[in-house]
Amino acid sequence: MKEYEIVKEVFNPCAGDQRPDTCEIEERMVEDPESYVKELYRHESHVEFLCTEQAGSFVIEVLFDSGRKHRYTFSAL
Repeated sequence: MKEYEIVKEVFNPCAGDQRPDTCEIEERMVEDPESYVKELYRHESHVEFLCTEQAGSFVIEVLFDSGRKHRYTFSAL
Protein backbone atom coordinates (compact mmCIF):
# COMPACT_ATOMS: atom_id res chain seq x y z
CA MET A 1 0.00 0.00 0.00
CA LYS A 2 1.07 3.56 -0.66
CA GLU A 3 0.22 6.71 1.23
CA TYR A 4 -1.52 9.40 -0.83
CA GLU A 5 -2.82 12.88 -0.37
CA ILE A 6 -6.29 12.70 -1.91
CA VAL A 7 -8.04 15.85 -3.12
CA LYS A 8 -11.75 15.40 -3.86
CA GLU A 9 -13.45 18.17 -5.83
CA VAL A 10 -17.19 18.24 -6.54
CA PHE A 11 -18.46 20.14 -9.57
CA ASN A 12 -22.12 21.08 -10.00
CA PRO A 13 -23.25 21.84 -13.58
CA CYS A 14 -25.84 24.34 -12.31
CA ALA A 15 -23.18 26.60 -10.80
CA GLY A 16 -22.25 27.97 -14.21
CA ASP A 17 -18.49 28.15 -13.70
CA GLN A 18 -15.52 25.78 -13.88
CA ARG A 19 -14.55 25.98 -10.19
CA PRO A 20 -15.45 23.16 -7.81
CA ASP A 21 -18.31 23.68 -5.35
CA THR A 22 -16.50 21.77 -2.62
CA CYS A 23 -12.98 20.53 -2.02
CA GLU A 24 -11.84 17.99 0.59
CA ILE A 25 -8.27 16.89 1.32
CA GLU A 26 -7.24 13.76 3.22
CA GLU A 27 -4.27 11.43 3.61
CA ARG A 28 -4.94 7.72 3.21
CA MET A 29 -3.18 4.42 2.58
CA VAL A 30 -4.49 3.00 -0.71
CA GLU A 31 -3.49 -0.09 -2.69
CA ASP A 32 -4.85 1.09 -6.05
CA PRO A 33 -6.41 4.56 -6.59
CA GLU A 34 -8.71 3.44 -9.41
CA SER A 35 -10.11 0.48 -7.44
CA TYR A 36 -10.53 2.69 -4.37
CA VAL A 37 -12.69 5.24 -6.25
CA LYS A 38 -14.73 2.59 -8.06
CA GLU A 39 -15.49 0.94 -4.72
CA LEU A 40 -16.84 4.26 -3.39
CA TYR A 41 -19.41 4.36 -6.20
CA ARG A 42 -20.22 0.63 -6.46
CA HIS A 43 -23.93 1.26 -5.72
CA GLU A 44 -24.28 4.03 -8.30
CA SER A 45 -25.71 3.19 -11.69
CA HIS A 46 -24.91 5.22 -14.76
CA VAL A 47 -21.51 6.61 -13.79
CA GLU A 48 -18.43 6.81 -15.97
CA PHE A 49 -14.84 6.80 -14.75
CA LEU A 50 -12.05 8.68 -16.53
CA CYS A 51 -8.50 7.96 -15.35
CA THR A 52 -5.50 10.07 -16.34
CA GLU A 53 -2.11 11.05 -15.01
CA GLN A 54 -1.15 14.71 -14.62
CA ALA A 55 2.17 15.99 -13.29
CA GLY A 56 2.91 12.67 -11.57
CA SER A 57 -0.50 12.41 -9.86
CA PHE A 58 -3.37 10.04 -10.64
CA VAL A 59 -6.57 11.90 -11.55
CA ILE A 60 -9.86 10.02 -11.58
CA GLU A 61 -13.08 11.76 -12.62
CA VAL A 62 -16.49 10.29 -11.82
CA LEU A 63 -19.09 11.55 -14.28
CA PHE A 64 -22.81 11.24 -13.51
CA ASP A 65 -25.70 11.34 -16.01
CA SER A 66 -26.96 14.51 -14.33
CA GLY A 67 -23.79 16.36 -15.35
CA ARG A 68 -22.27 16.33 -11.86
CA LYS A 69 -18.59 15.49 -11.66
CA HIS A 70 -16.35 14.36 -8.80
CA ARG A 71 -12.60 14.62 -9.34
CA TYR A 72 -10.09 12.71 -7.20
CA THR A 73 -6.40 13.61 -7.40
CA PHE A 74 -3.98 11.16 -5.77
CA SER A 75 -0.48 12.48 -4.99
CA ALA A 76 2.01 10.04 -3.45
CA LEU A 77 3.51 11.14 -0.13
